[in-house]
Amino acid sequence: MATYNGEKYINEQIQSILKQSHQNLKLIIHDDNSKDNTVEIIKNYLNDYPDKVKLIDDNIGTGGAKENFTYLLNNIDDKYDYVMFCDQDDIWLENKIELTLNKMLEMERESTTKPILIHTDLKVVDEELRIISKSMHKYQKLNLNNQKDVKMISLENIITGCTMMINRPLVLMSKDIPDEAIMHDWWIAIITLRESGKVGFVDEGTILYRQHELNTIGSKKINLSYYLKKLLKLKEVINDYKSIYIQYKKAGINMSVFYFVINKTAFILRKI
Repeated sequence: MATYNGEKYINEQIQSILKQSHQNLKLIIHDDNSKDNTVEIIKNYLNDYPDKVKLIDDNIGTGGAKENFTYLLNNIDDKYDYVMFCDQDDIWLENKIELTLNKMLEMERESTTKPILIHTDLKVVDEELRIISKSMHKYQKLNLNNQKDVKMISLENIITGCTMMINRPLVLMSKDIPDEAIMHDWWIAIITLRESGKVGFVDEGTILYRQHELNTIGSKKINLSYYLKKLLKLKEVINDYKSIYIQYKKAGINMSVFYFVINKTAFILRKI
């Protein structure tokens, strides 16, 4: 779990993890120099759940969510078979780990040496946990076919980090997340497919994905109005596309500018 100024919601999130139906887990937290009571709240759990909760308490500020998760990946023991990523402000449904792990074990029957990534759907909720959408994939019109092809996943990420589980081979591949990566989840999805790994999906919302004014990423309803508003910020759109192009080039994906533009346009038209 990567935290920063999360005192408002972190209690609920930690409680939801401790109540999981699958109990063979370790919650490892790194805080990015919060200015509120986040660390004090975490330390209460260290006393009550010493075998379940660990805080990397080193006063190191990494600078953002991607950097914090990268730091965590590089500061955990390699003994763990699987790693999941956790935000500070959501709520995990009781069977989240169980469902995700079952899918992982199913896919590992073919191979335990290949990188494997499992992700799930999310239930989008407001600040008070009222349902906005029972499926974020439908809400954002995400195309699951994109998880089968490295070029497609390089153009549009459909995998949300807080639903991910990755196996040990993929953990070892994911420790060197470059500055050019837009977010850790997108980069890990790209290298999974680049290295001939597998991506699996659990078609069930396993998390209450809380939307509030301080969300780093969040979920936005995708429709014609969304894209018309984006056009009003054309410079921002161009910069976003440039960042995506730089990211997949850094990942060593062979894709021409023409292919990039045509397929990004096709994604937008399909969603509209």
